[in-house]
Amino acid sequence: MSENETQPTTETETTTAAVVETKKKKCPRFKWIVIAVIAVVVIVLGVLYQLEKEGRSSTSIFSTLIEQQEAKKVVATVNGEEITNADLQTSIQQFSQMAAAQGVDVASPEVQTDIKGQALEVLVNTKLLKQEAATQGISVTDEEVTARLNTLKEEIGGEEILTERMASLGIDDTRLHTDIRDELTIQKLLDTVFAAANIVVTEEEIASVYEGAGGETAGLPALEEVRPQVEAQIIASKEQAAIDDFLATLKEGAVIETKE
Repeated sequence: MSENETQPTTETETTTAAVVETKKKKCPRFKWIVIAVIAVVVIVLGVLYQLEKEGRSSTSIFSTLIEQQEAKKVVATVNGEEITNADLQTSIQQFSQMAAAQGVDVASPEVQTDIKGQALEVLVNTKLLKQEAATQGISVTDEEVTARLNTLKEEIGGEEILTERMASLGIDDTRLHTDIRDELTIQKLLDTVFAAANIVVTEEEIASVYEGAGGETAGLPALEEVRPQVEAQIIASKEQAAIDDFLATLKEGAVIETKE
């Protein structure tokens, strides 16, 4: 080939080489730019997450994630079984509604602390009783759950009101059926506790409670008129004492850890 014929090829090769060399120089820089951008995004998202978690930001980017994490947070364990924050918050809400219905100022910090403590204690006691019921082989049938659900609807004023109450507490049908099953299971266990306690009410106890409340002098109806109510009150008091003693025994052999 002549010199003139080889020149274009040389120029083309030179141009190609220059482009390749330019790409070699640009690629590493572009790579680091991308990495830097990703790092900045991760840092920004991390800051936003922390601020939102602490309530110092209202971007709501992570609100669902934070809620899920808070709901799954373990607040206590009973013999290795976990009690989550979601369970605790539901219990607190139930206690708050009952307290408000009785005229208690639930906005008071002291009341809120008391309610939280009571709510957690109830959850721990419930775990202990459920575990003991399982140990004793106590079970509840689906028919029993359905019957109790129907009774509950009647007691609360109908299915519509029950649905509204469930919505206010954040309880779905699955949770409701589970709670009813737990209630019936624990009641069966407590029936055995009451039977073992051999609870009886004497005439002397009835008279003592009646007179202790002031009797007819305080304007109360005659004893014979209120005897069933007084007797029921004494039975309830003795049953509660039996439950307290039973729970104390269960707690002696239990491993209970609170996270808060």
